[in-house]
Amino acid sequence: MNHSDMANGTEVLAFDTGHILSHEVMLTARQMHHITSAYIGPVFLVLGLFGNLLSIVIWRKKLMKSSTGTYLIAQAVNDIGVLIFFFLTDSLIELAPWVKMSNIFGVVYAYIGYPMFYFFVVNSIWTLVGVTIDRYVQVCWIDQAKILYIFPLQTLCNERAAQIGVALISVLSFIINMPHFNTYRAVPNYERDANETAYEYTEFGHGAGSQLYEFWIHCMFLVLAPWVSIMFMNMAIIFRVGQLNKKMLQMRGNKAQKRAQRKENQMTNILLTVTFTFLGLIALQCVTQCFFMMQPENMNFEMVNEAYSVAKLGIVINSSINFILYCVTGKRFRNELRLMLFRLTHIKALVPLPGTNDLYNSQDPDLLSSSPTISKDRKCSMSTVEKDADSHP
Repeated sequence: MNHSDMANGTEVLAFDTGHILSHEVMLTARQMHHITSAYIGPVFLVLGLFGNLLSIVIWRKKLMKSSTGTYLIAQAVNDIGVLIFFFLTDSLIELAPWVKMSNIFGVVYAYIGYPMFYFFVVNSIWTLVGVTIDRYVQVCWIDQAKILYIFPLQTLCNERAAQIGVALISVLSFIINMPHFNTYRAVPNYERDANETAYEYTEFGHGAGSQLYEFWIHCMFLVLAPWVSIMFMNMAIIFRVGQLNKKMLQMRGNKAQKRAQRKENQMTNILLTVTFTFLGLIALQCVTQCFFMMQPENMNFEMVNEAYSVAKLGIVINSSINFILYCVTGKRFRNELRLMLFRLTHIKALVPLPGTNDLYNSQDPDLLSSSPTISKDRKCSMSTVEKDADSHP
């Protein structure tokens, strides 16, 4: 055997080894995709739908209304959209593969499901940017938030301003997401065999234009830029909250101001928890997408789809757990939830601890009689209530 034959044999062996490894990687990616989409995803779907609906109800309550609450209501709506369209475009295909051959499903997937999933993802990300800016202004620019007048808004941070912000974010997210409406097309029966899927990439979706859009617009601008913005604003918020807490500790008296500061700190803690959770969960999706999009010449479209489908689980989890984060980090949110559940079930154990304004302002006789701090004859003075509230910060 000469050196040429040995070299050829080595090349063939290397090719076979690489082909086997590539096949194993693809098989693993498909298995992970099936597990995350068919089993794990639906669990978070149920949890997320229930939690987000409860979040909307709680944030709409009179004592919870604020500019931040308005953004968080919009965030819950976006999360519901993400979960529903994830199920339609991902979980359903894994649970019932035959649905891919349906003409109706092909139309829904290509022109509604796929683009609307990414619309809600983008809208959710930038709504989180909006609520972070809102909290940043209220914490770091306190004076400007109170005295800056913008027609027709009376202050920079109020419900009206938040509603306008949510509307602008939604419109811009829809416009910039429009290329996703041209990524797939429905394939009618006369253009395919009976066992082929009813949708396929368009010329744009399979070409360089889609790759450039996904990398530079979707990955860099719509995901990475807000990721970095949220990170830096959160660092500034944490620094400013530390300063304000030091000042509060130096204060003597002025209990009302201290209570107001504690209220703001609770809202800030909720936001910081939600945003840092988002930063961690969205990072997997961003890194996966950007890593593959940086190598278009060697990119395997099938591998990209499988790997990205697994990475999408981070988006689904992020859209499902905000309710849990609100309950863990927000005492006011927990108290409002317990009050709502008490009114539905009349279980006295659900009555919140002292310090809930809604409890003291309530006209519900059952609620007042169940309170451990307000007597049935309702002769408790407000000074006693305030002392009791201060004993439970």
